Amino acid sequence: MLQEIDHELLLQVQARDEQAFAELRALIEPAIRRFVRRLTGGSDMEDDILQDVFIALYRNLDRVEPIEKLRPYVFGIARRRCYDELRKRKYDVVSLDEEPDEGQPFLALASDEPPHDEVTHWLLLQLEVQQAMEHLPELQRQVLIMYCEENLSYQEIADILETNVGTVKSRIHYAKRALRGMLRSVTLEAIEAALS
Repeated sequence: MLQEIDHELLLQVQARDEQAFAELRALIEPAIRRFVRRLTGGSDMEDDILQDVFIALYRNLDRVEPIEKLRPYVFGIARRRCYDELRKRKYDVVSLDEEPDEGQPFLALASDEPPHDEVTHWLLLQLEVQQAMEHLPELQRQVLIMYCEENLSYQEIADILETNVGTVKSRIHYAKRALRGMLRSVTLEAIEAALS
């Protein structure tokens, strides 16, 4: 994301250029939407949270300097807004054992063609890992999502969580260790084989 957002665009946005803000939002919204979806479980509050995040960003653009602080700042807003909403709803969590609503597929493919065996295999592995991540302690789950799924650096995560890099590294370490303990051995073997 930062590769696509340059300092000039940030300056235009800070000068309240509506077109520049729309461009910035288009660049960062997919990552923020994924993050919100993972923290809230893909609930009906997702669009409201995103709207609030971008309103807060727009109102506080002067606080974002240098450009490297943009991601931690926006992810931090999203994280706080998710928790505000979850607290209001008293953590109404959907069980992983429940069947998904008929109108919304739990896992959707980009094509109507039947998936190849290998694609199906990897989708099922990814689903298993995501379900296991839901059972991690909340702070471990968050750092793993930010680090592995959103490619945030240790420093960016530390900025978002308002902690130090050592704490972030420790949480990631313990999250990975706990995750390994939850996954089937066949899943771990497949992942390790793919990474080697």
